[in-house]
Amino acid sequence: MAEVAQRLQFQHDFAQSALKTLVLVNGGAIIALFTFLGHERAAFDLLWLKRSFAAFAAGLGLAMFAYFGAFYSQANYMTAVYQQAINSRSAMAALDLREDEEPAERWGTIFLRVGVGSALLALAAFVGGSVCALVGLV
Repeated sequence: MAEVAQRLQFQHDFAQSALKTLVLVNGGAIIALFTFLGHERAAFDLLWLKRSFAAFAAGLGLAMFAYFGAFYSQANYMTAVYQQAINSRSAMAALDLREDEEPAERWGTIFLRVGVGSALLALAAFVGGSVCALVGLV
């Protein structure tokens, strides 16, 4: 059980680092674009740089949306675990206080998928924005 807890903590730390990195790279890319555009002598294709900015901004928004998905998935999983504990105590005490934990688990899974999907889309937006920026500069 100790190893399971350790692996769960590793998974938590990895996911948190990945989300922070997505915010950092997309936000940093926006700042880099503004810095680059501040140099008037540079030659570039403004349309492609606008597309790049839009992709980085979308990536930043999706990364934040992934944080919301992570928060709500864990909130629902916590509710399901609480309901399971109530059900276990109720069963041991021979009481009829059963709570349905399936909706909370289902919503937790939905929000987990939303969070992971948003994180993957944020990564794709960063790659797309990088390609657009490269085309705009070449």
